[in-house]
Amino acid sequence: MSEGEDLGETLTRLGLRRTVPRLTILTALRDAATHLSVPRLHRLVISAYEMISVSTVYRNVTVMTARGVLHSVDHAGETLFGLAATPHHHLICRRCDVLVELPADRLAPAEAAVMESTGFAMDPVGQVLRGYCRRCRRDALA
Repeated sequence: MSEGEDLGETLTRLGLRRTVPRLTILTALRDAATHLSVPRLHRLVISAYEMISVSTVYRNVTVMTARGVLHSVDHAGETLFGLAATPHHHLICRRCDVLVELPADRLAPAEAAVMESTGFAMDPVGQVLRGYCRRCRRDALA
């Protein structure tokens, strides 16, 4: 999915049918502007499309993840799904479990600097980076 692309166009471009459940799921994820579990996503989409079941949401996020419309990340014992509009990493706090997206291009200079200074070609940086958020670091120092 490219940034700014219509949700229906994305489905069509990736060889998926434009169904009401898929468009409703994508709209809910776009409007939430975060990653959601299937149960939480179901609670959001059922208000717009009462006929949708949890199994329909699960089946559709699985298909859309396999096709690259969505991506998934394991977080706090759940699988969360998010739009795959732009490449990004996930920063997860070890203390409070907050999840923050970091555009992939923000790490590219660091990866290039490592290679230039050491000659070491790193494997691609993983999708999930763990550490401590600003609030938890501040609370630890207080």
